[in-house]
Amino acid sequence: MSESQEENTLNLYPIDYPFETLVSRIKSDPAKLILNPEFQRKYKWDKDGWLRASKFIESCLMRIPLPSCYFAEDEERRHLVIDGVQRLTTIRRFFDDEFALEGMTTFKTLEGKKFSEIGEHRAELESTTIRCIVLRKENPKKLIREIFSRLNQGAVELSDQEIRHAIYPGSLDDLLIELGANPIIANFALAQDTERTKDSREAEEQVLRFFVFSDDINLVRYENVLRDYLDEYMENNCLLDITTIDSLRIKFNTALNNCETVFNNDIFTDSTRDRKRQGLVHYDLLMPTIGLLPESIVKSHATQIKSAYNELCVSEEFRKSLSGGLQKKSSIVKRRQLWNERLQKAINE
Repeated sequence: MSESQEENTLNLYPIDYPFETLVSRIKSDPAKLILNPEFQRKYKWDKDGWLRASKFIESCLMRIPLPSCYFAEDEERRHLVIDGVQRLTTIRRFFDDEFALEGMTTFKTLEGKKFSEIGEHRAELESTTIRCIVLRKENPKKLIREIFSRLNQGAVELSDQEIRHAIYPGSLDDLLIELGANPIIANFALAQDTERTKDSREAEEQVLRFFVFSDDINLVRYENVLRDYLDEYMENNCLLDITTIDSLRIKFNTALNNCETVFNNDIFTDSTRDRKRQGLVHYDLLMPTIGLLPESIVKSHATQIKSAYNELCVSEEFRKSLSGGLQKKSSIVKRRQLWNERLQKAINE
């Protein structure tokens, strides 16, 4: 097998786990099997009562073949559930007597009963096995990300940042969560009177974008695929030491404060438009430029900087860079060139 084929072929092994063992591994301290809802969609099968969960338990008693679960092995050889969280959560909850069976059609005598009340069927469920596919920790992280995406292309599809959160836990991920809670980021592009909330870790990805773009000002490593660009940074920096994390925190908060100083309520918008709306194109342009200037310069030239940005937004060249792919390297470089010319002029006045 060639080297390229090896890089694209999964290193895995199958194992048939009894339900009793799975529940034990989930509940062990520390957990050996991780159903962490922070990187999977929250449990869905209790949305309209326990009918769907009950039907699953009844299917298990009927010995209907179950779809395989997929686990990713981490550095401590714990298993992270990347597909099967709803089924495994249902098993764990039923074993813990958290719900009674309802809507039984084959095992009607079990209607309304909890796990502790089903008699001889308890042993049947405890010994029921489910095929589990374990992706070894030796697999390239990029391949694991691909599996996450492919296995979650149905109704519970995971976002890119949810996948990063699952695969790259550590100090950087914790910092993204912390900084993403800033109201300016958490409510980015949301109308003031809206009840909509973000649930796909968009705020954390937005913080990550700043770290990536400010770390590679000249876009040397950017190859027009933003997802891969962010993935690479997350993989290389997931376990940063506390001193570096503190430095990044200060860097982000300073950049955000600088932008707020200049634009106030118009932050990350085209304020020349009648209908102002925040956009990532403005965030990505302003945070690694104004954001990295000394605070004293920003405060003393705030009016000039804002005027220069308004001038940029109405320019034909800038408007042209917004057509087509916003994340094309050539478009980003062009916007930065146009903006830096005006920014330097503004702060030198």
